Amino acid sequence: MKEIIVKDGHDIILTRTPIGAHANVPHRLVCHSPTGFEWGYGGSGPADLALNILTVFIDDDSARELHQLFKWEFIATMAHEGGVIKAKTIIEWIEANIKSIL
Repeated sequence: MKEIIVKDGHDIILTRTPIGAHANVPHRLVCHSPTGFEWGYGGSGPADLALNILTVFIDDDSARELHQLFKWEFIATMAHEGGVIKAKTIIEWIEANIKSIL
């Protein structure tokens, strides 16, 4: 059985400026959007944002398996101007959804 370790992370802060969308997460894994992060809909920018947020808390492979679910729940529904996703909320979500990939 696969063991997934949930790491302590930090609150995710999403902001929008005149030059674009910004997150306090590096765009380390580029799987869907070479042009960067986005939120408020279900496209490629939101998918990469969800993936990279999850890698703050779990391993890359597990993040890849869960990021689409996370995208639809947190990223696609985020207000256009941005917001904060609490680390505690993300950890609780991972713990509730991790069973689906074990």
